[in-house]
Amino acid sequence: MPSRQELRRAEILRTASSLFMAHGYAGVSMDDVLREVGGSKSTLYRYFSDKEDLFRSAVELLLQERLREFDGFHMPDADVRECLVALGRHFARVVLAPQSIALHRLVTAETTRVKGLGQTFYANGPAVGKTFLGGYLDMWNQEGRLRVEDPIRAAAQLYEAMMGDLQMRLLVGASARISRREADESIRSAVDVFLDGTAVQARAR
Repeated sequence: MPSRQELRRAEILRTASSLFMAHGYAGVSMDDVLREVGGSKSTLYRYFSDKEDLFRSAVELLLQERLREFDGFHMPDADVRECLVALGRHFARVVLAPQSIALHRLVTAETTRVKGLGQTFYANGPAVGKTFLGGYLDMWNQEGRLRVEDPIRAAAQLYEAMMGDLQMRLLVGASARISRREADESIRSAVDVFLDGTAVQARAR
């Protein structure tokens, strides 16, 4: 069971996360957080050294909540191509969701102001997704079904091919939404190109 201190820290962090998402970094003060959660300033500063520390921790929490959705992925009993397409669709549901785009925009806007924010975002977001996808590529590589020298780098390249353009259009407001059909077409095209260069072809008999 979480301790009382752990529960209190989690309460403060969740409240701060909601405030930062609603009002941005500049629009939220430590006093604003304190008014929502109650208690004394000494309690708040016991858990977070300053506003930057609180913001970084809030971003980490929000990323963990988004990435928790990867736990629900079940690899289909199919060939590598359809498994990669299924993985791409799962990524699309997570990273193209409005909440994910809003968080990405918030971090991008504040990364030069909040020390260490970029590292926190990358380590708890893109790096986790890259490792998740790379794990499957490595598995198929070891089974002799793919041929990739560096599964993690290959995962980053495949992810960008599947999601990069779609994600960028949402981030800059060039598109209000991405249809499921459009995302599917991008994913399948990227997977086909990727497999053209990595799939191990059966020897002709």
